[in-house]
Amino acid sequence: MKLKISLLISLSVLTTLSFSQDDEVKDRNFRIEIEPASFIYKGFAGSVLYALTEDNNFSIGLFGASLDIPDFTRPNMFDNVGNSDTSKARLGFQAALMARYKIPVFKKFESNPYVGFIGGWEYFDIEQPSFAEKLRLTTFVITPYIGYEIYYFKQMLYVNPQLRTVFYAGKKTSDALRPEALKKFLLLPQVSLGIRL
Repeated sequence: MKLKISLLISLSVLTTLSFSQDDEVKDRNFRIEIEPASFIYKGFAGSVLYALTEDNNFSIGLFGASLDIPDFTRPNMFDNVGNSDTSKARLGFQAALMARYKIPVFKKFESNPYVGFIGGWEYFDIEQPSFAEKLRLTTFVITPYIGYEIYYFKQMLYVNPQLRTVFYAGKKTSDALRPEALKKFLLLPQVSLGIRL
């Protein structure tokens, strides 16, 4: 519920600030994005991107995240991990490289769909009452995604809804006798807010 309220507030604030997309884009190669839902889950998630092409369609960057894993995500992400009433699951840290290509479907507008890729490493810490020790799961992540950049305020601010497919590879555990494990993949809808500088 908190997530829906924060997303609605963020969207309404950006909508009230919106202006026409007729403003010219002038050398705005850097982008900074944050994912507001991560703050609700006691963490952060965000990225910094740099456009390599003159038309700003191809960007590369860095992505980082750390947050508590919400109950509604756990069954799709882990095997043998309970809900927050009985256990704790946290993405301790994710560090990744990313690339994004904006598809110029609507040539007169800056807002357009895109495809992207995130590749990196992350670890999860899991605590459950039936075990005295914390468990650490480490993995490489390969994440293709699609999205749509919706620009506001002189083509600087934007909302960025995405659908990611997170694949886990090279999974390792700190205790091979424990039953907790990552599943093979996760479908992850996400919304980020960005500014282009």
